[in-house]
Amino acid sequence: MEDYRMIQIVKWLISCLVVFSYGSFAATVDEGVDLFNQQKYKQALLVFEPLAEKGDARAMLWLGVTQFQTGEQFAAASTLLQAAEAGSPWAMHLMVPSYNGNCAYLGWPCDEAWMDKAVDEWKKRADEGDGKSMYALLRWGDKPWWAYVPILKKKKYGELVEEAVKAGGYKAASYNMYIPIEMKKNVELLEYEATQGYAPAMMDLYYINDSSSVENLDLARQALSLGYSSGAFSLLFYFSRELPDIETESDIKKLSEDIKDKYKNAYYYSLVEKYFSGEDRTFYIKEKVVNDKGEEVYINILSDSEMKEVESRAQEFVKDLTINMFLDDSTVGALVER
Repeated sequence: MEDYRMIQIVKWLISCLVVFSYGSFAATVDEGVDLFNQQKYKQALLVFEPLAEKGDARAMLWLGVTQFQTGEQFAAASTLLQAAEAGSPWAMHLMVPSYNGNCAYLGWPCDEAWMDKAVDEWKKRADEGDGKSMYALLRWGDKPWWAYVPILKKKKYGELVEEAVKAGGYKAASYNMYIPIEMKKNVELLEYEATQGYAPAMMDLYYINDSSSVENLDLARQALSLGYSSGAFSLLFYFSRELPDIETESDIKKLSEDIKDKYKNAYYYSLVEKYFSGEDRTFYIKEKVVNDKGEEVYINILSDSEMKEVESRAQEFVKDLTINMFLDDSTVGALVER
């Protein structure tokens, strides 16, 4: 445990050094985005603020979202409006009242006119090869005539989604994004994204497959190894649902090694998931049972030594794990919309 505390202290010192570094030297929007995705919002602010002051529309977008994420909702409204006025189509979209409920809820200075302006900017960027803008047009742009012809719709959309994905618009292939393409093509594109290290695609494939195969569980483990929290939660859910009903102390004594391993896995992923969410879900290993004397008591399914071994493995895993939300210009707005 002392080693773990020392690791946390070292991490804190490094974060302080990062704050000093970004405050002292010029940084890029991409570096700020990396910090944001690691949930290091204060450090990200230090990157975005000076760039936004220089008129960088993309920095303004991310500054506005970071302000919103840190509780400065009204400052965020002003910043996002400035970003929209400076030409960010993603900020424009967030200022459309029919899209973002916070416009009415928080009294933001929104206007439906921003929708047409966003579409025009997305068209311009899509023509220049920007895959994220291609995705935006597929989702929010005007429907072409062939979208109303069943025999053409999925084929044509499939071609356009593939073009967007190969140009970096990964969200276009996300499962259940309501862009009508054939499932076979959808899976093919998600598999491509997974080979590019895009953890959200790995988790989309995990849920599409909905199986307990080793290959499918490995998708979730790979996403988790990249710092994506959905991997931890999904693995925790998988192993916890495999646990049997325990009613008596005798039931615990009769557990097979295979079932005990499932408890160990559930405990392990509950500890790893806590690293992301901060929530304690370790109740899986403690059951209310009737003991040999007929009394109702709470008993740990795992022994103290088994728990310590699992805790040691979890601490070793998370000590070098960097959180990554995998958000980009086309997806970060989901944190702001209502």
